[in-house]
Amino acid sequence: MTAQWTYTVHDLMTNAMLGELPLTGVGYNLVLNDAGQLGGQFQVDGRNNPRKRVPDPYDVTMPCRRSVYAWRDGVPQWGGIIWTRKYDSSTGMVDIQCADWWSYFDHRKVLPLLSFPVAVEFEVANLAVGAAGMDQNRIARYLVQLAQTHTGGDLGLVLDDTTSGIDRDRTWAGYELADVGEELRRLTQVLDGPDIVFGVSTSPDSSGRPVRTMRTGDPWLGQQGAAWVWEYDANVTAYTWPSDGTRYAARTFAVGEGMDFGTRIAVTQQLRDGWPLTETEYAYSSVSTPATLQAHADSDQIVSRLPVVLPTLTVRGDRVPRIGEWGLGDDGRVIIQDDFHSNRIETTMRIIRADVTPGDDSEDERVEFTMAPLLEDVS
Repeated sequence: MTAQWTYTVHDLMTNAMLGELPLTGVGYNLVLNDAGQLGGQFQVDGRNNPRKRVPDPYDVTMPCRRSVYAWRDGVPQWGGIIWTRKYDSSTGMVDIQCADWWSYFDHRKVLPLLSFPVAVEFEVANLAVGAAGMDQNRIARYLVQLAQTHTGGDLGLVLDDTTSGIDRDRTWAGYELADVGEELRRLTQVLDGPDIVFGVSTSPDSSGRPVRTMRTGDPWLGQQGAAWVWEYDANVTAYTWPSDGTRYAARTFAVGEGMDFGTRIAVTQQLRDGWPLTETEYAYSSVSTPATLQAHADSDQIVSRLPVVLPTLTVRGDRVPRIGEWGLGDDGRVIIQDDFHSNRIETTMRIIRADVTPGDDSEDERVEFTMAPLLEDVS
């Protein structure tokens, strides 16, 4: 049976539904530890189907004021903010491009509440936000909660209460004007940092409004129980196997806070027989704690010690596991044997991104999974 996809547009601040958008050409993605995207288009005059004419399309697609949800058989699968739109009068088509709730925090700063008027002379620069000895999941939620306490900054996100058992120290000076979204990314990138996903769920009441959510892992997100199974020439219709040796490094430097001779630099090395010594560095200018900086260097070395593969799997959306059954961070048992991989590969991979093509009318649903980077010796 063909799944029924619908798309609704809502007021960003109240989450009240404004109507349904007859979107076509839709594609969206879910991304672990980053913002997912959605794009689509619709015809404003309903020339193909007058019943699908959108009242006041200018208002209901206003960037930064409206949000869009994608529903599969009445269950919300994706939600986010309209950031750009383009209308073409020659075709009567409106193209919208959206990003999920994480993208909102890329437009917010890590600052305490401000009392206006604010003095130009160093008042903002002297402000600070800190978290000492706090569980890293609480730090992530604290950043979001603080941003939402500012007037006009509350998106109504429902946050979980998970803990990871890993405490960290963080301080953000006012003069840095640090972006909340980027600080969340940095938190996920440190060794054993938490997975973070912004998403949607069904409302527990009768309002019909989907719930906007933020989930943090402990420290990782993923399904409980057995891994999904994806097998080439079965439920996997195609795959790619891109190998990248330019990211290989036997010695990694993490460059922290400071300038010139006062710069803090951590280094980690792992030499392997038959492999050359190559070096790379990553900048962590806001990090001053030696242990944190060393953890960055150690983490960077782990993912750099061999050429990296970022496999993608193209699967049928209506085959087990179906759309809505799997989630970001889930593990899958991947089985591949063909002319390229003459030695059978059977290994566990983890979903870090999913690009979903709902399909128009009776077209088949497709999902392209991007799996977590593998080291090239997987086979």
